[in-house]
Amino acid sequence: MDADVREIYLELWTLCVNQERPLLHRYRSLRASFERVIREQMQNVSLQATDLAARINYVAAQFSLDHAMTNALHTFRLTCNEVMNHRKEPVAQEFLRDLRAVADAYACIFSTPVPKELEDILPKLVKKTSMKRGKIVLSRRLRVCFEYADEEFLYVYPVDEVSDEPWRVRYNVLGVNEEFTEGVVDFWKHAQLNLLDVKQNEDGTYTPSFIVLEPDYLIDISSLAECYRDYGSHPANYLMSRLIPIDNARPLLLGNIANLFLDEWIYAGEEAPDYLTCMKKAFKQYPIELAVCEDLMDKKNEETFFADCQMHFNHIRETVTETFLAAGYNLDKSDAVLEPSYICEALGVQGRLDYMQRDMSSFIEMKSGKADEFSIKGKIEPKENNRVQMLLYMAVLEFSMGIDRRKQHPYLLYTRYPLLYPARASWAQVRRIIALRNRIVAAEYGTQMHNHPSYTAQLLAQINPVTLNQKKIQGTLWENFLAPGIIRFQESLKALNDLEKTYVYTLYNFITKELYTSKSGDVDNENKTGASTLWLSTLEEKREAGEILYDLRIVENKASQPHKATVTLRIPEYDESFLPNFRLGDVVVLYERNEKTDNVTNKLVFKGNIERLTATEVCIRLRASQRNLAVFPSDSLYAMEHDYMDATFRSMYLGLSAFMNANQERRGVLLGQRAPRFDEAVLSKNAHFIDDFERVATKAIAAKDYFLLVGPPGTGKTSRALRRMVEKFYAQPETQILLLAYTNRAVDEICSSLNAIAPAIDYIRIGSELSCDERYREHLVENVLAPYHRRKEVRQRLSDCRVYVGTVASLSSKNELFKLKRFDVAIVDEATQILEPQLLWILSAKASDGRDAVGKFILIGDHKQLPAVVLQRKEDSEVFDEGLRKIGLYNLKDSLFERLYRSHLAEGDSPALDMLCRQGRMHPDVALFPNQAFYGGRLEPVGLPHQVEEVVTPVVFIPSQIDKESLSGKTNIHEARIVADWAERVYRESPETFDANRTIGIITPYRSQIALIRKELQAKGIPVLQEVSVDTVERYQGSERDIIIYSFCVNHRHQLKFLPNLTEENGVQIDRKLNVALTRARKRLIVTGVAEILKENAIYCSMLNTFFSLK
Repeated sequence: MDADVREIYLELWTLCVNQERPLLHRYRSLRASFERVIREQMQNVSLQATDLAARINYVAAQFSLDHAMTNALHTFRLTCNEVMNHRKEPVAQEFLRDLRAVADAYACIFSTPVPKELEDILPKLVKKTSMKRGKIVLSRRLRVCFEYADEEFLYVYPVDEVSDEPWRVRYNVLGVNEEFTEGVVDFWKHAQLNLLDVKQNEDGTYTPSFIVLEPDYLIDISSLAECYRDYGSHPANYLMSRLIPIDNARPLLLGNIANLFLDEWIYAGEEAPDYLTCMKKAFKQYPIELAVCEDLMDKKNEETFFADCQMHFNHIRETVTETFLAAGYNLDKSDAVLEPSYICEALGVQGRLDYMQRDMSSFIEMKSGKADEFSIKGKIEPKENNRVQMLLYMAVLEFSMGIDRRKQHPYLLYTRYPLLYPARASWAQVRRIIALRNRIVAAEYGTQMHNHPSYTAQLLAQINPVTLNQKKIQGTLWENFLAPGIIRFQESLKALNDLEKTYVYTLYNFITKELYTSKSGDVDNENKTGASTLWLSTLEEKREAGEILYDLRIVENKASQPHKATVTLRIPEYDESFLPNFRLGDVVVLYERNEKTDNVTNKLVFKGNIERLTATEVCIRLRASQRNLAVFPSDSLYAMEHDYMDATFRSMYLGLSAFMNANQERRGVLLGQRAPRFDEAVLSKNAHFIDDFERVATKAIAAKDYFLLVGPPGTGKTSRALRRMVEKFYAQPETQILLLAYTNRAVDEICSSLNAIAPAIDYIRIGSELSCDERYREHLVENVLAPYHRRKEVRQRLSDCRVYVGTVASLSSKNELFKLKRFDVAIVDEATQILEPQLLWILSAKASDGRDAVGKFILIGDHKQLPAVVLQRKEDSEVFDEGLRKIGLYNLKDSLFERLYRSHLAEGDSPALDMLCRQGRMHPDVALFPNQAFYGGRLEPVGLPHQVEEVVTPVVFIPSQIDKESLSGKTNIHEARIVADWAERVYRESPETFDANRTIGIITPYRSQIALIRKELQAKGIPVLQEVSVDTVERYQGSERDIIIYSFCVNHRHQLKFLPNLTEENGVQIDRKLNVALTRARKRLIVTGVAEILKENAIYCSMLNTFFSLK
């Protein structure tokens, strides 16, 4: 029997005989084992199965499991869901039944019989036959798994119950669901479907009103509504919207300001809001947008704009103070909710309303633009896209919140007229909208499944005037306003050469696959991922991942504060194994959770950021203030989970658009069609420099296109090299400098380096207060521009500042800056943590004069440390096109830095590439293994005092043993105790100099092990040890401590598949995660793990041999 299979069966045997462990924990471990095995069987397939039901059906088909065995697995799944959601008490007999089902499935999957010692203690599998219904039954919603279709029926298996035979679902029924007929051809085997408003007929067939494809893939309501254009509603409109940037134009600004006016009038008490005061608030909120808007540069246009602002202000005042109170309107601003968010898994959509009554009886969606105006005087009708938006919100309230559409009072508020238009429900129109949604989802699925440039070329070719103009409209509106944007996109794409087109299509596929995975999850992750975990994961799974805080109670409600609305909640005492995974600044969703069935799909959702977090309290800064304090009832319980945002994907898609329209020279440089140029006269000065930082800074000055700097651990890439570059560039009069990084912590490090420059330099930081260290908040753009109240003053202040700094994501939200400024150089720190499409829009953007918005770029990073986080599998992101491989693009998981680095590495001594080799962090013995294994022995110690002083055993390995009591394998009590003992020992050696933030740090791969180590530290009774940072490698990148203790926590061989993060250079395997873990230590490194398991990994074995040689 294969060793891996033997280990898996041993897990089952241990679960069976270890009856001292609570059944809940054993169910959780059985589910984890089963999920892992199923995922491993699907590693080489393109099917994106987002739910365990679909994965079971897929594996059952692949390995020819019979109906009895398949149904037994579904019974296990359903029972486990109930148990792990705390809706059912586990029963020992049922657990053994489910364990039997899993064991039998493994026997088929591995073609290996259940071992006798396990077979003897398991009950026999009993075949059950599902019940047949004979009378008509109505169901609000059924989740099913699609198998196939004929001309009359869909053949599906239910997800929430067990069936021996597929159900037959009628479609193309006139007046009921014929809208979905055209899209059935796009369904694929094992696709998930929601059937809504379902009638089960006497013959056992089902007739739904709605058929929703892959409902876990949420489409934004506003994006879906924007598919409805004056010329038609083709699904390609969705693709076009993501690839064509929204200009910072007058209508967009006016809409944002009108929303601010609405908030002010809703908040208003006895004292009415003042127009000028409100405009000052708008100016403070949108200073850059207002200052650089091209539509306002003309004096007459500027005057018209502000006159329109006042008109909208007056109309909103009239609506709120008069129309709200008029007979027939069910509107009461004192009991309103502003900007509530909805996640509707039933329909596969999500969205956010402008205004809603707390009882959900009425809501308003506000529009500052035009409605459909007719030649008949006074006749005004809502635009189709606005009606679509309203209909979707009505459907969301019905299917998610249970609010009958006939009792809803929805209104469209056109502030231009003003017109408060009562919307009417049309369920046939909603079906057509959801059918369009299904076609969009099918295209998204097809893109990531085919993952080939030719498929994407055909898809994007649909963005053309003939295809999109379904209504065949003609005349001035079409020819002068609607068609030109479509034609420009088409012409930009056609103008690209073959290599550039393939590059665009390949990146589009990668981004779409990543977006799909971020929403629906993937089968190749050890843990569940994606936004769908918000409703698909059980409470126990969320607890284990640390992705939820629940049973929270409000202790302070400041939601009514206009600009810094907060809610503070008390965190209860959970059991010691639960470790929440939240940090300051995290984007979260908050909702009421008083029942075990409450979740984000059936409750109002409020979005915000964590402003303060302690062991007992969490303070959330809300995205929207709530004047009505009753929105957050004080007697309710609440839950908080991480939010999943699409903003980064939007900027990546726009990066493709920027590349398509970039200058040919820049496209050529990015794709390696032209070698980077250098000023040879400047380069010649390098021969005189001994200092590393002076050498690389001079190369950066000499570069005309780009320069790459490799900065291994402790070499001072930010504190010294980046700072020296900035000093030299700043010394050149008028040189404009843009400094970027991936994380806010790295931006803080850049700010620290800038503050160390003397004399002090003026710089502006783009970002938010929550994500900025308070030492640098005075440089935030909102604080720098606070004294200015005129557009001309703001433009002047922004123009005068020569240094801007921020994350790539924060700059993507302020791309208007490029309309005001052109940067001579962009220096990107942490460049290996930034995906190529994330950087593309900055490097491809054009300034207002048509030149490159960024003259040249400097990329600083280390490809041998942790890379960008990518959800999809390495096999899916691999590039096969020969043309792209010739320019070094082998895998899109790699950064632009890595691609350019590889191309220059082959050249030998290239001026475009340099490496810092003198490290001032690690003691030579600590650096020995990573230096030899990962850097070819090129790193040399600077010779700082801590590097030359005598340290007794600077590197220690303490052998541990397998924790046989650990059901998940992600804890090891022996290692936790070793770690705590060594932490205590370090403290006892010099308690007077012990600093929890500097002396010691503890790293381990799993959150469960973090919790266990913290428990052991607490048991030592030394308060300062409880302040020691215990975290994952990912959280430690960029940090350092005098002493690092690393707990491998590997109890099973299969964990060796997930633990490393591998890359390769010149045939040498490099474990980037291990490299980061070992190089955080300055003076001493202490490692513990199960040696006999670790030795089965070649890199770990080499590490242990190196450690042992130091003794």
